[in-house]
Amino acid sequence: MRDERSYRVALVADCYVNPEPGQLDGLAMLAAAGWGVMQLPDDRYPAEVARPLLAEVAEQVEEFTRRGYGFVVVGERDGLAEALALVGVALPDRIVPASAAELREFLAVQPVPSALAAEADWPATAAPE
Repeated sequence: MRDERSYRVALVADCYVNPEPGQLDGLAMLAAAGWGVMQLPDDRYPAEVARPLLAEVAEQVEEFTRRGYGFVVVGERDGLAEALALVGVALPDRIVPASAAELREFLAVQPVPSALAAEADWPATAAPE
């Protein structure tokens, strides 16, 4: 059985997860493209609330990075780069898309995550003895 995970995760600003009417629905675009999502804290959260939430996101990113997942950032969130740096992870490629086409093009050029590349090298089934 093939694993359907894409090993691709987008760290997504709240405004793309909960868009205002008429704004870009990043969540729908990412799901259609096969990307997983980690929602970043809303910009309206005070720093003392957002900081520990960003630290938890950073810990998850560090763990998944060690396992070969690929990451991007959709939107912006103050404090994200600092939280990632504390766990030794660089800020992934980032986009603040103005349109669905711009986001789609950005996602299409992302490299194949190492976990997915390694999975492609695995045999589909074991040979019978």
